[in-house]
Amino acid sequence: MSDYEQQLAQEAELWGSDAERSAQTVPPDWRYHRHLRHNIVYHTHDIDEFLSHVHPGMTVLELGCASGWLTLAMAQRGAKAEGIDISEKSLNVARQYYDSIRDSVSGSVIYRAADLNALELPAETYDVIAVKGTLHHLMRMDHVIAEIHKALKPGGLLWVSDSDGEEKMSTALVASGLMFVLPTHVSYRDKISGLIRFGTRAPSRIKASIEAEGLSPFEGAGREHDWVKLIGQRFQVERRIDAPAVTGYITHQLRMPDMLALPLLRVLCAVDRLLVRLKILRNTGVILYARKSITTM
Repeated sequence: MSDYEQQLAQEAELWGSDAERSAQTVPPDWRYHRHLRHNIVYHTHDIDEFLSHVHPGMTVLELGCASGWLTLAMAQRGAKAEGIDISEKSLNVARQYYDSIRDSVSGSVIYRAADLNALELPAETYDVIAVKGTLHHLMRMDHVIAEIHKALKPGGLLWVSDSDGEEKMSTALVASGLMFVLPTHVSYRDKISGLIRFGTRAPSRIKASIEAEGLSPFEGAGREHDWVKLIGQRFQVERRIDAPAVTGYITHQLRMPDMLALPLLRVLCAVDRLLVRLKILRNTGVILYARKSITTM
């Protein structure tokens, strides 16, 4: 087995185990995922808005579907949906849940495993292709975007939600300050100890944490590629939505009951988005709506 194949197997195992653990507490279904804290704060509106573009009878695809909740959500809107992921474990979670509710789904779902770096898709097949949190893991991003373009029908929609580029140190500094002040999963005693130990290196460690450095073999493999630019070269970009810069990270770290956390995080998210718009903070999270031209490119 080559080094790449070993890394691929490790990647699949990591995310497969994560999908299995998550499904033990929250079914892989948007009707349940929408109530998770991070989705309530900054994802629910965006996901619902995307799903409003999916209509009965459409043929749709999700790349990097993991446990399949977004693929399933498209099928629940009447689409003929397909989900592709590297992890058979994740896909088994998706299949088992779909089988358990199949009779209540107005559309249909199939799931299959594939290495997205070697992706091959049929030409002019899909009305909508969704890619969430996946591109920054890919080494052959340009190839994948080219395959997406080929596979969409003329006028078809590409929806991408992902991080673009490296986190700025200014963002890490703000996140470091919030992490130090707010109650998180790290005790204040350990925070003070870490500040003494790492000193001026502490923001760099937060930056690496925000970027999930070392989380998986392919974490950040595509970070050097500008997927927003690559998509703009092949598609007509209809809309770009900039995510908040630090709210997502803080949301996952905050240790506080929802009745207290949610109002605080909503205020933080609003201020965060304003600072991003004013270019005081630089976000990396981006949602892009792009359309394949009706004319041949």
